[in-house]
Amino acid sequence: MKFNDEAFIQEFATFVKTIDVKSALEVGCLSGELIGALLDIGIEVSGIDLNPQRDDVIQADIRTINPKGKKKYDLVFSSGLLEHYPIDEIPEIIKKMAALSKKYVLNYVPNKECVAYQKAKAKTTADWKDELDFDIPKFEELHKSAGLEICSSGLAGAEWAKRFGPEPSEPYLVYVLAKKVGG
Repeated sequence: MKFNDEAFIQEFATFVKTIDVKSALEVGCLSGELIGALLDIGIEVSGIDLNPQRDDVIQADIRTINPKGKKKYDLVFSSGLLEHYPIDEIPEIIKKMAALSKKYVLNYVPNKECVAYQKAKAKTTADWKDELDFDIPKFEELHKSAGLEICSSGLAGAEWAKRFGPEPSEPYLVYVLAKKVGG
């Protein structure tokens, strides 16, 4: 099953190239398309998911992983994960991600300013109708409350927004790239 928009997959891989990492861990990788994109550009990548769809992904829950003695990655990232948890649990999940990172944590979530997504969300009966959505300041604040320093933030997935509807719209995703304070 393909989940991600193809243009976003390329946008993601291009962005990751700019931050110069050699290893990555995707948390909540579902179909593994972002893992494939990083493998294609020569990054060593692993994944964890509650219900893996790839043979090379480990079944695990980031909330219960003890990072002590675990491999550390240059980048630990998620896309389409954090919006499925209660808002008060998100900083702890980000902290767990940071504990597995040597350099960066990168997260993507739905953009509350994406008109096409909001209209589609209001009409759907699918499970994603109840997922959280964020603006940049709120998403940055969640990373700061997890003890991280913001490196960059912004919008992504402009083409993906068109899958929700034809109206002019902000991009579908908000992202934050962060690192440990002083890291």
